[in-house]
Amino acid sequence: MGRKHNGRGGQAGKHNDRRNRTKPQRGGANDWNNIVPENMQNANFEEYYKAQNIVPEDEWDSFLNILKEELPTTFRVTGSRAHASVINGLIKDTYVPSMQDCEVDGVKYDPPNAIGWYPEGLAWELSAPKRIVRKQPAFKSFQRFLVGETEVGNLSRQEAVSMIPPLLMDVEPHHRCLDMCAAPGSKTAQIIEALNPHHTESTGMLIANDADYKRTHMLVHQTGRMPSKGLVVTNFDATMFPNISLGGGETLKFDRILGDVPCSGDGTMRKNREIWRKWSPMDGNSLHIVQLRILDRAMNMLKPGGRLVYSTCSFNPAENEAVVAAALNAHPGEYSIVDVSDKLPNLKRRPGITTWKVASHPDGKNVYHETYEAYRAAVEAGEERDKDKDKGIPKTVWPPANATELGLERSLRLLPHDQNTGGFFVCVLEKKLKPDAVAADAVRVNIDELPEADEGVEAIDDKGTLSLKRQLSPSVEAAEVAAKKAKLEAGTATKREKRDLAFREDPFSFVDPAHDEVQSIVNWFQLKDSFPRDKLLVRNEYGNPLRTMYIVNDVVKAVISNNDYTRLRMISAGVKAFVRQDSQKRDEIGCKWRVSSAGILEVLQDVPESKVHTVGLDSFRTLTEEMYPPIDKFTGAFKELLDKSEVGNMLIKVEAGEGAGGKLDLPMYLPVWKAKNSMSLLIDKKEKSVLSERVFGADICKPAPPRKDDASGLNTPEVKTEGNTPAVNTEVNTPVGEGEEDAEGEAVEEEVGEDEEEAALNS
Repeated sequence: MGRKHNGRGGQAGKHNDRRNRTKPQRGGANDWNNIVPENMQNANFEEYYKAQNIVPEDEWDSFLNILKEELPTTFRVTGSRAHASVINGLIKDTYVPSMQDCEVDGVKYDPPNAIGWYPEGLAWELSAPKRIVRKQPAFKSFQRFLVGETEVGNLSRQEAVSMIPPLLMDVEPHHRCLDMCAAPGSKTAQIIEALNPHHTESTGMLIANDADYKRTHMLVHQTGRMPSKGLVVTNFDATMFPNISLGGGETLKFDRILGDVPCSGDGTMRKNREIWRKWSPMDGNSLHIVQLRILDRAMNMLKPGGRLVYSTCSFNPAENEAVVAAALNAHPGEYSIVDVSDKLPNLKRRPGITTWKVASHPDGKNVYHETYEAYRAAVEAGEERDKDKDKGIPKTVWPPANATELGLERSLRLLPHDQNTGGFFVCVLEKKLKPDAVAADAVRVNIDELPEADEGVEAIDDKGTLSLKRQLSPSVEAAEVAAKKAKLEAGTATKREKRDLAFREDPFSFVDPAHDEVQSIVNWFQLKDSFPRDKLLVRNEYGNPLRTMYIVNDVVKAVISNNDYTRLRMISAGVKAFVRQDSQKRDEIGCKWRVSSAGILEVLQDVPESKVHTVGLDSFRTLTEEMYPPIDKFTGAFKELLDKSEVGNMLIKVEAGEGAGGKLDLPMYLPVWKAKNSMSLLIDKKEKSVLSERVFGADICKPAPPRKDDASGLNTPEVKTEGNTPAVNTEVNTPVGEGEEDAEGEAVEEEVGEDEEEAALNS
């Protein structure tokens, strides 16, 4: 992978840098089995937040006590899929009745309840915390259901308050969206759902960005459960996210932006127990500059009339109202805070505050300063141990003179004791179509004059403690850089403007629509003229369709065509559409490409009905039970079809109904491979198991046959399909779960190996 390159110091953290991530270990500070009351106390925390008045005095004990309780288990159904109602029905009709009397260690837990404020009742809360659900026999069946449906993308395990920011973005299918700090991707998935409701033809796009290189690959995998040809994943410091050209002199401006920024994370104390011990008011003070720079950059990229959602999982006004106030004063007259009190009507929320106190933390005690000037005087007098006289607490942390005029009370504060959640802050901003006139004596903030962020600060995400030092993609060895430069100068490689030679991802290129390989696919599937063959993308410099072809929409094509991929640090784009099945020259195979199940819905739009073959549950059961069942095991019209079909990829539609011991509520579209004497269902084995459980009530998938020599002398190992290969219900696709990871932690696509191809093709 080459040497690591940290780049200049800057933003990362809660969603942007997981390099120094520390996972809670069994028996450690985050293990609830070992928590004692003494470990959940912090006098400075209590004193600081009592002084802020974010909680009325008569509610303080309720607020503090619930912070010491485990969070309930929460999850949501993927609402953009046609079978969302089927999954929701399973929860209501099967699991809720079966969990009425669950008792563990003398504690009775209620069955799942729909979260009242989430649209269409598609989010659920189970009073039992994760550690109980994972380990106790009473919840075993439900846990298996949660894991399986999460792996295939039908459910998302997500904290309840974390679901709120994307809901308030008000995303529509034509919007151009940016998620600035996207990993690990649960909010990103919600935005994709809004862009592609019931898999309608979306003309919009989402750029999901994260500053940590390794985490972008996790983001690619996570969003692979919700494939979208309008999705681009980038690896950039959000404070310096670049302008993007669309060609013809047009710069991309976004309709919707989410800035879910790195934060101190004290709103996550119910699951990150270490915060009790380590908390200090300086955590929020130190992160303020990073957060303000991200928000300011977002404001500069939003189009007039666009909506920007800023959020943190922190209670601290230094990270919340202070950041919003400073950003508004850096763009006087341009923005307003949107009143969203009519949205999510059953959600209990508290208003933002307009006055707050600022504290430093010398000698381990909170010290409050009424004004920035008073704080600086204390620094100069040696009363504050400021490690850098030019930094310290930024002036913008204090309430500005116009704080009461900015509408900060229209922000949302989500407090844990209101609805048994974590803590969160959300502010919805809108860019005015025409800026207001600004008085000469208005409060103004110049972001460029603020000090640089402190690189040594830690930030929190919902998984653990994270460093703020960035970990962008690895640099290239000096010799390799020199070789690339030489090729560019000699004209033997395509020169692209402002190329970053330290970026080590494969290039993006579009395939010539007239290429022989494209034509073979068009002919095999009899694709209609409407098929966008000019938007097929590959990952190499010269547009050669070697292994995988992706498909993108118009706006993503404009982005890729008019910007060097290294300058945008592009990690992935679009949906995997076609995968080369046969790596050898075989004259008997009319088309050596198969439809990836991740992109099957994109392809099906342009496939004639005659090329999609309808089968019943009996045939689906046969395909599910065995890795590659012999053709002789099939019956009726499908058997007759197979007998006369050529070797290659086929697309099938499994009819809804009952039969073969199973029940299917909605039809499914699946890719299969027809070999000489057998068939193979081209979905991941995890996906098979999940579908089997849902359709037949049990996992009927038999283990793969052992390796052996067949009559032709070829090995017959287990066939392995590519990662993120979903079975697809009508109008929606259902990607598989997590793929393997290599030593570097990057998601590895599970492609069919050559031995497996030989086995499938010759069996």
